[in-house]
Amino acid sequence: MNRKLLFTLFTFITLSAFAQEDSKYWSVGFGVSAIDVYPVGENSPQGDYFDEYFNVNDHWNLGLYVDVSKNLTSKLALGARATYTQLSKWGETNTVDRIPVDNLDYIGLDGSLKYTFLDNTVISPVIGIGGGYTWIEEGPFNTFSNAQGTDNLVGAGTLNGLLGLVFNLSDNISLKAESTYKHAFKDYLTKHFQHTVGFVYHIKEKKIIEKPDSDGDGVTDDKDLCPNVAGLAEYAGCADTDGDGYPDTLDKCPNQKGTDNGCPVPVVVEEEEETVPVVTVAPKEISSAIYFDFDSSELNNNAKEVLDILSQEAKDRSEVNIQVDGYADSIGSNNYNKSLSQKRINSVMDYLVSKGVDKSLFTTNNYGEENPAATNNTKEGRALNRRAKLKVTLK
Repeated sequence: MNRKLLFTLFTFITLSAFAQEDSKYWSVGFGVSAIDVYPVGENSPQGDYFDEYFNVNDHWNLGLYVDVSKNLTSKLALGARATYTQLSKWGETNTVDRIPVDNLDYIGLDGSLKYTFLDNTVISPVIGIGGGYTWIEEGPFNTFSNAQGTDNLVGAGTLNGLLGLVFNLSDNISLKAESTYKHAFKDYLTKHFQHTVGFVYHIKEKKIIEKPDSDGDGVTDDKDLCPNVAGLAEYAGCADTDGDGYPDTLDKCPNQKGTDNGCPVPVVVEEEEETVPVVTVAPKEISSAIYFDFDSSELNNNAKEVLDILSQEAKDRSEVNIQVDGYADSIGSNNYNKSLSQKRINSVMDYLVSKGVDKSLFTTNNYGEENPAATNNTKEGRALNRRAKLKVTLK
């Protein structure tokens, strides 16, 4: 059996476990592994327990590992790990600092039960116990094998104990460093230490916190400018009683539909000879405002209704001038807000032109975040500043 197939198969099986649904979260990790067969209380070329424990240059054999774990509680986790390394260092003697071996394949499959002492902290110590099975390719210091050849894998079960530290970088990502002692059940497999450093990704379900909506209009109270009156999302939760595109908070005639700040355009009656009444509309300047969502230049349905009324009145008059001023709130850079308010101007103009209004009738001013209608220090004020203001002069 290909010795690297065991490592690949274990990785595939553990990652496949995530197809299962469970209320407890899973974690996956990967990183660098170092196998050290020297400080394990054996005779030369191995040494006493913990002798030269951090001698990376002469004793540590670097490789890779992957692992998967399941949190049983906030502090207790059950895990599995697969390791692949090639051993080129076996120990030392009194005269030789490093005993080389011929890149012997090392494969480890281990399970563990870990206890994290602290939760909801940046750093926490970890302790664990477990067991597994380790294979090391035949070499000058491990030659037991019943198979023919000289490069067979020599394997045995191990009893493991570990200590480590976890560094929680975020709610979903951690850095962990562990040191594991692996005691073999058979004499022909050497005892050894495995040190690991790697990243862990915690697969946690996001908690959905329901926010109150006092008036039941679908706009939560934290975003609702009128939290006690049912309204429309387009107007940040405020109502438009007469349906003229002006929210009641800004409508000077909330119960009458109109385009002059929410009021009807005034009409006067002039009498000619023989007292025949002729109805004409006096020259009038109509002001209106179109409001936009955050970081958007898209017209909502209510804005289109207001522009439909304005386009009809503009086409019914002989002389018309339409001034469109674009604005933005203060979130973002000045250059970005200038660009955004210009897009809002273009949206209004394009829509009116699509309704038959001559493009030559327009004049525009791009103010960006200048000349705010309200304070930018509150969400309510910023909602009022995301606008395009129209001034229509009819003759």
